[in-house]
Order: sequence, then C-alpha cells, then structure tokens
Amino acid sequence: MPDNPASSILQMSDVVVRHGDRIVLQIDEFAIAFGEVVALVGPNGAGKTTLLHVAALLRHVDQGDVFIGGEQATRRSALVLRRRTALVFQDALLFDRSVMANAASGLRFRGVGRRDAEVRAMLWLDRFGVAHLAHRSARFLSGGEAQRVSLARAFAVGPKLLLLDEPFSALDSATRDQLIPELGLRLRETNTDAILVTHDLDEALAFADRLGVMLTGRLAQIGKPDAVIARPVTLEVARFLGIENLLPAHVVAVTSAAITVTTATTPSVTLRLSLPAHGIVRPASRGVLAIRAVDIDLRPRGSDLPTGWNALPGRIVAGRLTRLGHTIDVDCGIPLRVFDTKRSFGRAYGAGQEIVVGIAPGAIHLIEISS
Repeated sequence: MPDNPASSILQMSDVVVRHGDRIVLQIDEFAIAFGEVVALVGPNGAGKTTLLHVAALLRHVDQGDVFIGGEQATRRSALVLRRRTALVFQDALLFDRSVMANAASGLRFRGVGRRDAEVRAMLWLDRFGVAHLAHRSARFLSGGEAQRVSLARAFAVGPKLLLLDEPFSALDSATRDQLIPELGLRLRETNTDAILVTHDLDEALAFADRLGVMLTGRLAQIGKPDAVIARPVTLEVARFLGIENLLPAHVVAVTSAAITVTTATTPSVTLRLSLPAHGIVRPASRGVLAIRAVDIDLRPRGSDLPTGWNALPGRIVAGRLTRLGHTIDVDCGIPLRVFDTKRSFGRAYGAGQEIVVGIAPGAIHLIEISS
C-alpha cells in the first residue's frame, strides 16, 4: 500500500468515525492507487458505506487524515476535492425532470454551460445505451434505465475517483448481469479509479483489482481477489466469503515439505497441506481448515488421483442442481461439500454411491487459531 499520499488517488490514515459513543469505522491504512479498482464487501453494518462517504468527503472523520490525489482534505479544501469524485447510490436518485437534465446535472452544478453540459451528457447516455431516452421524463424509467442514467451522470463529470454504493442491488438479475460488464468496460476505457461497495461477492470479483473484506467497521483483509478468497486470514472472513468447508483441526507435524493435520472430529481424518507462502505454522497448534467446494475433486471409487493429493473414500449423501452446476454433500469420515460444474454429474452419481474425493495439499488453507 502506498505510503506517499501523492502516489494514490485516495489515502486514509488512522481514520476513526464515531456515531455517538460507538466507533462505526476504524481504518489504520487504506489507499487506492492510480488506475485501480477496489471492491469492498461485507455484511450490513460493516462500515462500507461510511467509508465510501468519508472518501466522498461527505462525512467528517473524528480522527485521522484523508488525502484525495495527494491533497489533504480539510473543511476548507473539502468542496474543491469533492469535485474530483462522483458517487453513484443504490437508488438512482433522479430529479423529476428529463433524462438529459439529469445526466447533465452534475456538470451544471460544477458551472458548465448548458450546451456543453448536454453535449457531454449525451455522449455518456449513448455509451450506456440510453441516449434514445434523453427527452423522456425520468419518472417513467425502469430500474435498469434509471441506473444507466445515474452512471452516465457520474461519468460525464470526468471524476478522478468513482464511488459506487451497491449500484446493482435494486436491479433484477438479468439487468444486473448485463450492466456489470458494461460498467467494468467503461472503467477500463476511461482509466477511472473506483471503489465498489457491495455485499455481493460475485459483483466484487467482476471489477476488482483488489478485494477488501470489512467486518465491524474495520478492514479485516485486503489483497488480490484470488489470494483473499484462497487464504482468508480469520475464521470470520472465511465465513463471510462463503467458504463451504470449515473444519477444526490440530497440527501434528511440520516439515520442510508439508504440514500434516488431523481433524478435530470423531473419527479424525489426517490431511497434508502445502506450506504457506508467508508466515510460520507452529507444531501442536490448532486452527480451522478452509476448503472451497470448487477445489475438491470427486471421482468414482477406485479412480486414480494425482500424486501427492489427499484421497478420502466416502459416499454421496445428497446432491442438488444449481444454475451453475451440482452441489454435492459427501461423507468421508468428515462432512464435505463439493461443487461440480459437469452437467452429466447428476446422471452418473446418486445418493449412497461410493466415491473418492481428492484434495490437493495447496487447496487446503489453515487458519491458525492458537497453540
């Protein structure tokens, strides 16, 4: 994370925001590098929107420093710096005027003449596919159309930092699936830095250069999306990320090649894990094994698995079809949930069938709790 505020479009240091006697946001360090899109996920009440309002300079901090483009935000500089940002809300929040008047309103508030504002607004209405609605009243737009107008209004002002507060949560799934890649494309085309706040992990992964998980007002973890998902730093982060298999375990041996653990179940199961890229695992420590359902390979009993994999014989307990594949519950001495995208799975396997599951040592992450 950049230490020099001038190297970031946004930097927060030692920020504390209180609501009465309660701390609702506490951020030690958080920065958005130039050319970066960061997604923040977390449950309701985690502080995501408060952080976004601090970044938009709509909420004063009780403690700490906020820099926009290298300049410190103060009460005196807030108005000028605020104009470097644009905020898109969950609800489109359009005026009861024409689509064009709404799309041009941000520019008009910044003192741009009507003609120039409408030319720039029309360009963005066209890019978001709603130019044909320019003269329609905003009152009669669908939810998806209204959010497209809201996005056009935000992009029209040329923000250095775009702040997106749950912009898709009020949309139906078909509209959301169409609009998400469009917005991602516009961000890349314009090289616009952005923060997306959402509770939907799939939305976050569609945008993020980095993924942050917020819990109880703090940034619990932030990093490259694949690293955060594969290596949650705490059990709370793992649970929020929806990691399906979380198994208490004890470390029984640590060598230069691998970690051996036994599950804290009856009966126990022994598994081999890869050594972590960072940190040291202590022998005799206890923790929780985090294994994603998509990282477990399920095969007919007797099948060969790659050398070095953990092989656990078991049987299928139940399975169900989802939009993207099959979710299967298996009993291998320990309960495991497996996800398989093969459409043929349902015809090939059934409840009670004997199988073997294979888990690569690198697919098991140990969240160490204590010695």
